[in-house]
Amino acid sequence: MKLQFTTLLFLLTTYLAGAQDALNISDFAILNQTNWEGQLTYKDYQSGKMTSIDATMQITINGKKITSKIQYTYEPNKNNTSSVKIKKNGTYYGNEKIIDNTMTAGTRTFVTTYDGRDNKKKATMYITHQFSESIYKVMKEVQYHDSNERFVRNTYEFNRIRNKKQI
Repeated sequence: MKLQFTTLLFLLTTYLAGAQDALNISDFAILNQTNWEGQLTYKDYQSGKMTSIDATMQITINGKKITSKIQYTYEPNKNNTSSVKIKKNGTYYGNEKIIDNTMTAGTRTFVTTYDGRDNKKKATMYITHQFSESIYKVMKEVQYHDSNERFVRNTYEFNRIRNKKQI
């Protein structure tokens, strides 16, 4: 009987811990129909140096889909549109598993992870997403499978542009 209770308590604790990390599309409502300006800073594969380029972004939410359109001021051929859905009862952001989700003083921060390749090496990626009414930041860290250390591959940092209707 004691073993059954302990097992039930463990399962309930595990379920509740996972539930608090879940995201909902409503968590992104403050981003809908917004415009942003900022920059992408990335670690260059060739030189290993950090490089920054100016960018603008627009975010819209349509149903369960969050769409981001990014324009690079001096490299328009790299402009990008991407969409993502919250999946698996809020435990996945697209194909990335959510491992942390907090809301502090009006700023949502959530961390996702996935396995892939970086610079032709197997790696685990950690993506930290942070946003509020006025800031939007996404930082990608890479940890090669043959290493215990992470490094920052790139960071998007944006400030919200408010037009006269939004003031």
